[in-house]
Amino acid sequence: MLRNLTERQVSVLSYEYNLADGHAYRAWSPQEQAVVDSTPQKFRQVDRRQQDAIEAEYFETFYALGQQTLDTDHFARFPCFTASAGIEIIANYLRLKNLSATLIEPCFDNLKDILLRHQIPLEPIPDDLLEADGDVLTAFLDRITTDALFIVSPNNPTGATVRRPNFERIVDFCARTGKTLILDSCFRFYMPDEDVYDQYKMLADADIDCIVIEDTGKTWPTLELKGPFLSVSKRLVEAISHINSDFLLHVSPFSIDLVTDFLRTSLQDGRSHIRGVAAQNRAVLHAELAGTFLTPVEREHMSVSWLRIDADITSAEVVAELAREGVHVLPGNEFYWTDKSVGDHYVRVALMRDPAMFVKAAARLGDTVRRLTETLAR
Repeated sequence: MLRNLTERQVSVLSYEYNLADGHAYRAWSPQEQAVVDSTPQKFRQVDRRQQDAIEAEYFETFYALGQQTLDTDHFARFPCFTASAGIEIIANYLRLKNLSATLIEPCFDNLKDILLRHQIPLEPIPDDLLEADGDVLTAFLDRITTDALFIVSPNNPTGATVRRPNFERIVDFCARTGKTLILDSCFRFYMPDEDVYDQYKMLADADIDCIVIEDTGKTWPTLELKGPFLSVSKRLVEAISHINSDFLLHVSPFSIDLVTDFLRTSLQDGRSHIRGVAAQNRAVLHAELAGTFLTPVEREHMSVSWLRIDADITSAEVVAELAREGVHVLPGNEFYWTDKSVGDHYVRVALMRDPAMFVKAAARLGDTVRRLTETLAR
């Protein structure tokens, strides 16, 4: 019995048409291939005595690519093995401080699971409020009674994104009420240029208590060598530091140096390759699904496709039928943590795959759905 979405993803890792997990499994660009070719020499040269310099260069490159201000006076940064491990550290902090949280919905289920394992009282905030009219968002924020606001932007699975005017409202609300803001930005590098703004400067200027979760595993194909980290505002640094030190000594300097080189390739091409792969595979998938009961409803900058089921069939049934045909996707029910039945009307398809493979997987997915469509019409 698969308990959660992560276990479901692990169970299909070895399958050819695995479109389940949102990590980047795609062919390397020529520039990325050159980085991979340099790894033997890098492995021999890098050691932990260079840790501080390697991490400093990584953060500088990461923030430059994200067009964010690197403010070392206001934020401390804590590298971790995975973004999920970072959420575990945050959950420990909330529990030790007896804090409650308002958590975005839908969201990947391990966010909810980790917080609830630490018995953090949770309330939902629908992710469509991130893009709502400002007055509507403000009215909702003013009703929040929890201690922390935990949002994901761009959100997994829908791609809903808090743009600058609403981010200003959220930051102002936290400053006015003393709420802690937790921002998961693990998919930030898929954002179109017109929607990128300097979140870190706004957070530092407002001087609110906040934690930002960053990651690279959803963006670059580095075989799970990645560079997640927490950016922690100054008043929270001591508490987070003590918790963090119980989990790890330090991350691999080789991994951080390697990921830095991958980030540089995206600096050089303005992120065009990583966004181009998602756009190309999305177009293929949408073409295959035209006229079927699966309707794409994700924001089109996202690296996953969120599909609404417009038929009398559940997400579990769709996922099971696709699996019988060798195509593996995620059911939507586990993304909705207050009422899983809402998610019965959705499935999620990962897009960051090799385009040649994706064409074949999408064709098989489309054929299966068309067959199901005919069956349901009888």
